[in-house]
Amino acid sequence: MPQLESFAAEKLASLPPDLLAAVDQAPMPGLGDGPLDASLAEMLEGNQGSRWESLSKPQVSLCCSGLWLLAGDLDRSHTISQNISSAEGSFWHAIMHRREGDFGNSKYWFRKVGDHPVLEQMPELSGGQYDDPFEFVDACSRAVRSGGESAQCCRIAQWIEWQALMAHCVGA
Repeated sequence: MPQLESFAAEKLASLPPDLLAAVDQAPMPGLGDGPLDASLAEMLEGNQGSRWESLSKPQVSLCCSGLWLLAGDLDRSHTISQNISSAEGSFWHAIMHRREGDFGNSKYWFRKVGDHPVLEQMPELSGGQYDDPFEFVDACSRAVRSGGESAQCCRIAQWIEWQALMAHCVGA
C-alpha cells in the first residue's frame, strides 16, 4: 500500500490505532471489487462501539463505509452508504458503484453529491488525473477495459480520492 499522503495522515490519526495500522498495511484498492484485505475485514467485523469514541455516529457510519471499500467488500460498503443521506454517503456510494463497474449508477450518485470540498481538492491532489468526477468515472471505465498505465494512474487517483474523503469524514 502506498503511504498515506500528508494531507490525510493528520486527520486519519484520530482513527483507532489498530484501524490506522490496518489502513497502512492494506493493499491499494483495485478499480474493481478487490483485492480483499482479510485482516482489515476481520477487524471491521469485530468493531466495538467504544473504539470510535472520538467520532460521532454519522462519522462512524461514513468511515465504516469507506473502510469496507478499502477492505474490498463492496457489498458491505454499499449496505452502509445507501442508508446515509448526506453528500458524503452519496460519495462513498458513487465510488462503490464505480468500482463494481456500474458506471452509470456511479454518475447518478456523483450527481447527488453535488459540489463537495473533496471534489474541489481532487484536481490539485491528483496532479490533474481527477479534475471532474464524471470524467474520472469514464477514465476508470476505459482503464478497466484496457488496463496498463491508465489503470495504474486511475488506481493512484482513486487512492488519493479515498484518503481525501476519509479525511473529510473524520474531520467533519
